Amino acid sequence: MATEKSINLLIIHQSEEEAERILSLLRNYQIAVRPTRCFDEESLIGVLERKQLDLVLCQQMQQELPAQTVIDHIKRMGQDLPLIALIDDFDIDQISDAIEAGANSYCSPKLPEHMRHVILRDMKNLRQRRENIRLARELRQTEKRVNSLLDSSKQAIAYIHDGMHAYTNQSYQELFKYDDFEELEVTPFLNMIAKDDVAKAKSVLRDLNKNTLPDEQLSFQMMTSQGEKFDGLIDVSKATFKGEQCAQFIINLPSVDPEVEKELFEIKNKDLLTKFYNRSYFHELLADDVDQARSKPGDSLLMIAIDEEQRLEKELGIGNFDLFIANVAEFLQSKFGSDTVYCRYNDAVFILKINTNIEKAEKAASKICRLITEQIFNAGDTSTNCTVSIAVTQLTPQSESVNNVIKTLTDLIENLAKDGGNQVAVFDPAEEEKQARAASQAWIDRITTGLENDQFILHYQPVVNIDGDDVQSFECLVRLKSGDDQLIYPQQFIPVAIKYGFINDIDRLVLSKAIQAIKQAQFDVTLFVKISSESLTDSAFPSWLADQFKQAGVSGQKLALEIKESELVTHATKMKPIIKAIKALNCKIVVEKFGSGLNSFSILKHFPVDLLKIDSAFMTDLVDNPETQEKVKSIVQKAHNQGKQVICEFIEDANTMSIMWKMSINFIQGNFIGEPTETMEPVEQ
Repeated sequence: MATEKSINLLIIHQSEEEAERILSLLRNYQIAVRPTRCFDEESLIGVLERKQLDLVLCQQMQQELPAQTVIDHIKRMGQDLPLIALIDDFDIDQISDAIEAGANSYCSPKLPEHMRHVILRDMKNLRQRRENIRLARELRQTEKRVNSLLDSSKQAIAYIHDGMHAYTNQSYQELFKYDDFEELEVTPFLNMIAKDDVAKAKSVLRDLNKNTLPDEQLSFQMMTSQGEKFDGLIDVSKATFKGEQCAQFIINLPSVDPEVEKELFEIKNKDLLTKFYNRSYFHELLADDVDQARSKPGDSLLMIAIDEEQRLEKELGIGNFDLFIANVAEFLQSKFGSDTVYCRYNDAVFILKINTNIEKAEKAASKICRLITEQIFNAGDTSTNCTVSIAVTQLTPQSESVNNVIKTLTDLIENLAKDGGNQVAVFDPAEEEKQARAASQAWIDRITTGLENDQFILHYQPVVNIDGDDVQSFECLVRLKSGDDQLIYPQQFIPVAIKYGFINDIDRLVLSKAIQAIKQAQFDVTLFVKISSESLTDSAFPSWLADQFKQAGVSGQKLALEIKESELVTHATKMKPIIKAIKALNCKIVVEKFGSGLNSFSILKHFPVDLLKIDSAFMTDLVDNPETQEKVKSIVQKAHNQGKQVICEFIEDANTMSIMWKMSINFIQGNFIGEPTETMEPVEQ
């Protein structure tokens, strides 16, 4: 932006007179704009390539340059550029079309105050996003610099947490003769200490766990992974690693010859056959580029995979195949030059990073694909030809991570291989967005139809009180019936319902059905119902729930509402008064996914909780993992000490059931106890 208050504005309008009137209105509101106007696709592409824009105002009722086309080009170029649709008289069809196309907002020049509000709001959000990106990039760069200093340090450095290695640099790994950090990650620090000094080291680690640092430099006889002993002096200081408090151990190393360092770099980071960067080092380089692309589109990537690799290797033999790969690498270098970054990503897969946009990269890929087809490559005492499949993408602000970028390319390569290879495929963010919107629309239609035609049904899974109880308890599990009477499970439709604002309707439908089920039950029953954060931040929700109880003649004591621990933490301020009002209706409050946070029990200080439902993730390895058992046992004991009952779900076998008994769990739930069914059947206790 030119200044913090000026807006580089692109206005798309059929009428130059009306466009000037809109600009005049904005200036009257003291909104400084630097406008550009375009009215066809060719001029739009030129403006997006040449100018740094902040905002687009696009007339909705015109066909020369529809909002959908504008948004597709913005996404294709990877720009974070809000588009506001200019509509007439707040016509509902125009609004619907604008939203479907992907417009950020809409307004009408006939209501200039509203237009001013929308523009200022979207600009404020854009500036905040840009500032967040800048700060995040600075943080990542700072962390990277710190990590780089640690990694390149001649001193051996380790971060120790609870006696284990949380981080070690290369010098530390080399000193103790370990191949990589993965080995050290599962190796206690005491393994580095010779037998005679183990007792002294244990004492130091105990002090560190009490947050007490040694007064002076430590002297230990230390031991490599191969049993070789040496005297080590260790400086200990406080540190933080990935949010955890730990201790930094520094051990001095002798200096290394610069020529040796250079040779080690070549060996470590380059492919010995082609002299291209290897995969691990290329990932490091690409991580920087992904960060840089968060503020503006970056380089393009070409993943080049040699077709029929296995056939060629079999025909040529391993030795000649290696020479063939080296010849292909030389050919690529001769065509793309020294400005390109080269990586041998796999045996017969290369990635090239070129400094250009995706359109030019696609043309380059098509050309090299054709040239390779025409080329004869040397392979030792023979020669051969080949074809390649090439996947193309560009780093943009939407590129989430290195792994996501690589997955995008490899998915394209796999699809090309299925189609016979010798082709080029381009990842088009605009096209992906269209497909995602189409998929979302299908789910929106299903959910809307389900709400209108009462196609949401409840299944009931027993929640059994181990101590025995006359009251039968069940959890209500919602299902959506599809057109062919197949059941759709909540993990498929709930994320869409949350994203597009249907979750409140689904919550209320489920609760009203649950309350009616309580009323109609032939025995005393309590129902557990999951409730979303959207409902629990809705100030009208408690009064609606009270009205449901009153109309059905059902007591709130028969209903237990389940809220995720993470959502209680995130929305604590908004939820407090609403949960207090729900408790006044005598409903029980259950925290589900309990134990997933860093300090889960702190929630109990702020909310009137009745039961804790332990995070089901603990159940996956409970039987075979003593550490998990100790963790669950600790949670149960602490909960009981605070007067809270505990539920464990996903009880799938007798062994898990046995552990539940030993831990004095209050309630159990799972397919071993009873599978969800459409009717509530009493369970013998």
